[in-house]
Amino acid sequence: MSCYDNPTISDVWEKKVDYIMFVDENNSPNSLNVIKEKLRNNDDVDINISIFTVTGCIFSKEDYIVARKKFDELRKKYWQDGKWYNPKKEEEEIVCFHSEEIRGKNKAFAIFKEDDEKYEHFIIELDQIINSLKYKIISININLEDYIKYSKYKEGNVYKIAFNFIIERFIYSMGSNNIGTIIFEARGKKEDKNLLEHIDLIINKTGTEYITSNELKRKISGVYFNKKFSKRKKPYVGLQIADLSSYPIHRFVKFNTIGKDFLTIEKKIQCYPKYIGKGLKIYPKK
Repeated sequence: MSCYDNPTISDVWEKKVDYIMFVDENNSPNSLNVIKEKLRNNDDVDINISIFTVTGCIFSKEDYIVARKKFDELRKKYWQDGKWYNPKKEEEEIVCFHSEEIRGKNKAFAIFKEDDEKYEHFIIELDQIINSLKYKIISININLEDYIKYSKYKEGNVYKIAFNFIIERFIYSMGSNNIGTIIFEARGKKEDKNLLEHIDLIINKTGTEYITSNELKRKISGVYFNKKFSKRKKPYVGLQIADLSSYPIHRFVKFNTIGKDFLTIEKKIQCYPKYIGKGLKIYPKK
């Protein structure tokens, strides 16, 4: 069965694959409908729902092995055996580094609620680890209000448009003779199926505006949709890093503010330091 028939997971790194791009998002494509309604009613659009961000983190196999090891070491330093007790599931599970939970000190990170100093040390160590890792970042940021007003793709699905931009940049980043795989974080059966149908169309039939289907088929080994945890109940480190990398970019695009977490990952953005419009794309241009 082809990975394009139905959304499937990938638990292995195929021998022929040189790079894997792990993809995460901030905000929801559904915010587009909310903004359309606000514009129809001449209401103000909340900046917090105005930017839709899709970020890919690209690893070689060797560098990904290093990332898994360092994240595992950090887990075990702050949590016994790297696990926390999840009261909802009534069982222990491996700590998953999720940006929103870290910032909110929720779930596994509730251990820091009464200990600001310990939390500060943890954040510093997490930033140091991310800074030390070798990977490339591609981020597509769609201003949903401007998209409605100015885009030539007004009736298109914003996730599909973001995918077209990100797959083109993934192909360029790999070089001419390398093969890559793409792994998204699974969202829902309907949403994943809808996106996969578009991906199948682009890769196997039409290509994008700048890359032919033949080149995409030659260079993309597969596209998969993984949940936060594998069947062995281990979190996918690549998806966690995509999550931790995407949020600082999302905030930077929304508010034009540069936090410490953005500085930690900035040099990893494709085409640094001149990454705007390349490794970090904001669409559409006014």
